[in-house]
Amino acid sequence: MSGKSIEGPYASPSYSATVGAIFLFNLLVGVGILALPSAIAKAGIIAGILCLVTVSFMAFVSATFMIEVLATANAWRRTKSVTRKGYVKGCPAQNESVGETSQIKVKTDVLSPPLFEIEEKFEMGYMSELFLGSAGSTFFYAVLCLYLYGDLAIYAVSVATTLEKAVGASHQISYYSFLWGFIMFIGPFCFFNFQKTTYLQFFTMVMRNSAMVLMIVLTVFDIANGHKVPTDQLILWDTAKAKELLGMAVFTFMCHHSIPSIILPLADKRKTLQVVLVDYVIVLLYCSTIVFSAVLNKPASAICQLYTLNFSEHSVAVLAKFLSVYPVFTLSSNFPLICITLRNNLMALFPISKKLFCSQQMFTLIALMPPVVIAVFVHDVGQLVALTGSFAGLAIMFVTPGLLVLYSRNKLDKSVPHWQQMHHHKSPFQHKAWVYLTLTFAAFVLMTRIF
Repeated sequence: MSGKSIEGPYASPSYSATVGAIFLFNLLVGVGILALPSAIAKAGIIAGILCLVTVSFMAFVSATFMIEVLATANAWRRTKSVTRKGYVKGCPAQNESVGETSQIKVKTDVLSPPLFEIEEKFEMGYMSELFLGSAGSTFFYAVLCLYLYGDLAIYAVSVATTLEKAVGASHQISYYSFLWGFIMFIGPFCFFNFQKTTYLQFFTMVMRNSAMVLMIVLTVFDIANGHKVPTDQLILWDTAKAKELLGMAVFTFMCHHSIPSIILPLADKRKTLQVVLVDYVIVLLYCSTIVFSAVLNKPASAICQLYTLNFSEHSVAVLAKFLSVYPVFTLSSNFPLICITLRNNLMALFPISKKLFCSQQMFTLIALMPPVVIAVFVHDVGQLVALTGSFAGLAIMFVTPGLLVLYSRNKLDKSVPHWQQMHHHKSPFQHKAWVYLTLTFAAFVLMTRIF
């Protein structure tokens, strides 16, 4: 299997750091954040604080690994390109037949900072093959397909079910009607690239922030009116529930498989790390504010698993209806982004895609249709979540980035001396201990889910 980068006709026009931050924010703020209040209320306040801070920090660390590896993959492509032209990599003086012009080319393209500039988009599948070999690539594609196909099926079923409950219609009629309506409306966005969904992302960001701020304001007002949990009744720590919370938090901060598609169109890639950091801080603050206002307002038994349902009987009917269907907006914006990511990885897995007529449209259908078929026959979200699980998420979020950065650094050490001085996209977490900590944390979460 020879994976390729997505370039040429699939290259994306640039967008600003603000737009990139919006895309990443919409990926991070999904259904997971709405399930956290109930989970943390049962697991305990101390467990919630430790879990949110730890998982968000470890997720940020592994995200910086992905940025570094993406830049390294670009550099590796350049060094191999120079080598194929007959130049001696990193040491032009050793090649006596190379003229002055060639020596300048080697110094400019290989030994200067542009060596690590991100100009091509390498999906995680290609980078796994490049640095981990065929075994690593096969492992990654297996967990990615399981995760993304399962994710898309969960989204489709959740949207149809939410709308069905919102209107209170007959299940056999409304479910399928809303499912096909959702696919007909959102499906066309899946045929484009990320920047083509900009208006949808702006709209979703406005709706998302409106809903979150509204939930926080309504909860704070309720607390101010005396509706709060007595201090002695607050749960501080429950080990069994904390294990469940850990896996849920991992799902909440998951976005690593889409990082290459979001970074490439950034006009100023020097702001890449800043965009990721700001988004993770904002999402952590959002999670903390929503969760702990809910925990202080209602006892654990009174908080619904999907937090928006707590407002379904609010005295203001308009607000109640808006918040009850809010998850639809969340899922609708993530659906095309995840579908585009899956399509790009499938196209990288099958290089022949670039030679096929309407290959982008064909692979979009390959990514889109299986989840729709699953949603037609399986209406139980719990079954789909159990199938998808947090196991594939752990592999994509922690294991793959950790192994990629470890092996890519080993390759650079052997072929590009002093690469750390030239790598302007390198992770701030350079010591190997950070890599091993990431892998150990993934193993710890996995063990807590199994035992």
